[in-house]
Amino acid sequence: MERCHREHFWDAIVWPLLWPLLLVQAALVLLCLAVGAAMWWMSPSYVAWSTMLWLTLALLVGSILNVCVFLMLVKARARLKDTRFMQELIELEQHSQALCEAAVHSLPNSKCNPPKAVDESLRPLQRLAGVNETLAELERCMHRSKANEAAFKNSQYEHEQILLDDLQQQQRQLKHLMAGRDRAREESRLKSGYLTLLQREADSLYEHLNTQAANKITDDCREIVTDVSERLSDMRALLVNLVHERAGDVNEIDSRPAKRHLRVLVVDDGPVNLMLARQMLESQGLQVEGVSSGEQALKRQQKVLFDLVFMDIFMPALDGLETTRRWRDYERRQGRRRSVLVALTANAESASLDDCLAAGLDDLLAKPYQPETLINIIAKWFPSTVKVPQPK
Repeated sequence: MERCHREHFWDAIVWPLLWPLLLVQAALVLLCLAVGAAMWWMSPSYVAWSTMLWLTLALLVGSILNVCVFLMLVKARARLKDTRFMQELIELEQHSQALCEAAVHSLPNSKCNPPKAVDESLRPLQRLAGVNETLAELERCMHRSKANEAAFKNSQYEHEQILLDDLQQQQRQLKHLMAGRDRAREESRLKSGYLTLLQREADSLYEHLNTQAANKITDDCREIVTDVSERLSDMRALLVNLVHERAGDVNEIDSRPAKRHLRVLVVDDGPVNLMLARQMLESQGLQVEGVSSGEQALKRQQKVLFDLVFMDIFMPALDGLETTRRWRDYERRQGRRRSVLVALTANAESASLDDCLAAGLDDLLAKPYQPETLINIIAKWFPSTVKVPQPK
């Protein structure tokens, strides 16, 4: 291969011109020999050395002319080859620069160097060496790009595998949650049935106690039956709310704040009734306070002006009727605006509406009460302050 490279200049430039020149030179030598031999054969005695000298000089001049022609032809052919070589070199430099620019834009992560400007003052071989270096750098950039692409594909595959594992784990967790939800629904359905049954039994017992209280019994027995009825009323109120919450029979009450922020006081010695009443009233955006005795209610009256008071009638020590009388007396003495007082009682027969009105109460609400009933009482005395639930 190296021998072919060394002989390329000879085969491409010298030899196509040399062999015609050698033929001309051989013809010239043969011509001179033929002329000399003819002259020697025609008059050998008169041939002088001067004739031979002139023939030799003519042969030398012809040979020199042949050599000059050969050199001129070689120069012209070499110049033609050089021109073609420079054209190819310029095109090669342009292509290499275009490839480098494309690599810089398309392979930003391969750290390719931008192409250098062509220095035309350098020799062609130096410029060719520069093109070779540029192509070698481009090849290294492509190798780095392939390596980076392979690494990116591996990392992307690992990331996708992690996401797939997470998705499968979430699907398993979702199945467990759905199974737990189904079990919770079944348990809630069973508990709702148990609560409904317990509510029926409590209602039957409550009616039985009211029947016994209506019979002719001693005052001590009547007091005991009334106390038991009060306690049973608390249980009934709790059961009613639990049953409605679980069965979803209670209409949704609009939880938007009231247009007017009423101050409400709930007076009830039963903690269950007190808790339920506060929850239902606070859901309407009302400012609610709760106390468990008449004495505490009168103390709060001296500090806060309440718009509405729910007063339990049957309470130990100071009952609801006496608390109401003292409440109204304090309002008259202080010149305060009258609060709306609503009686709460589990035994509407024992506490009639006339007795409540005579004591200073404005209305009566029998326990256990539904959320709709409580909201309707507020809407009756304070219109446009709460949203009355529409029946289904």
